[in-house]
Amino acid sequence: MLKRLLGVLAFTAVACSGQKSAETKAPTPAPSLPPAVDATTPLPEPLPKIAALVNGQPIKLPYVELIATRLLQQAGNLPKDRPFAYRRALQQLIVRELLFEEAVTRHLSADSARVEQAYNEARVGYKDDVKWLEFLARQYMDADTFRAELRSQQTIAMLLAKEGEQVSSTVSDAEAQAYYEAHPEMFDSGERRRARHILLRVPPDASAPQKEEIRRKALNLRKRIEKGEAFPALAKQFSQDQGSAGKGGELEVFSRGQMVPAFEQVAFALSAGQLSELVETPFGYHLIELEEILPPQRLAYQAIEDRIKDYMVKQAREKRIQELVGQLWARARIETHL
Repeated sequence: MLKRLLGVLAFTAVACSGQKSAETKAPTPAPSLPPAVDATTPLPEPLPKIAALVNGQPIKLPYVELIATRLLQQAGNLPKDRPFAYRRALQQLIVRELLFEEAVTRHLSADSARVEQAYNEARVGYKDDVKWLEFLARQYMDADTFRAELRSQQTIAMLLAKEGEQVSSTVSDAEAQAYYEAHPEMFDSGERRRARHILLRVPPDASAPQKEEIRRKALNLRKRIEKGEAFPALAKQFSQDQGSAGKGGELEVFSRGQMVPAFEQVAFALSAGQLSELVETPFGYHLIELEEILPPQRLAYQAIEDRIKDYMVKQAREKRIQELVGQLWARARIETHL
């Protein structure tokens, strides 16, 4: 399968997630990685209010639950996935705490103006202070703690950026060609799909009645398509996916692994020309119209040479990040209670 060459190591934050380029300290000695997530042992009942202590700093259960809920939504909310989701969420928060502590140790601190800018950008979309504060309360925060969260995120980003500077950004033509030849599976797209979609977004703070109203609007659009209205025209008018709405909902050709699971499952089950039922993902409600099923394709080296080089640099940085996390984990005092 074609892997996403632009993928980078992601660390999930409490209220809003971001991706950070991969970076790290030089290995001295080779570090061990964090332990594998236990997906089989049942969670304790009741769940402890303090999910873990990291060098004496508590990681509180509500923040674990916020991330675990998103992970479960992506996986289809199956009960069997609950132990993995909670422990994976906890591991992400432990890693985040370790990186933040390391950044503080190195005397790194986020710029206050950039923190305020990020705060104002997050605030956009909420009609008034009441709605905004209600949203923050559901994340177990207020305005001050949310600013502190943003400051933590940006401080960690500074650490990762500085570590990234230690990795060479140059990959030779010979190295890229050798990588291409050694990993043919990475450049075989697998069976692909060409499709259009209409997205009606569901805000994270939507009430049950609001969500139902959006669902009814999506169902109404489906009825209009079934009666003969053109999918592209309705996508241009109603879709809330800014990247595709202007193109009549047309998506770039995609293969497995590039879309969220619920969307992918439906898209790969449709026949060419078929309209889907309503599809719910973490983004909202989708209607999918499959245009074409495309056969596997091996990408030509010349067409992706630059992306391979970018990927190799990012892979080297990711390795350094993994090494840094391993070192921090190995010397930290970590008590987990899940």
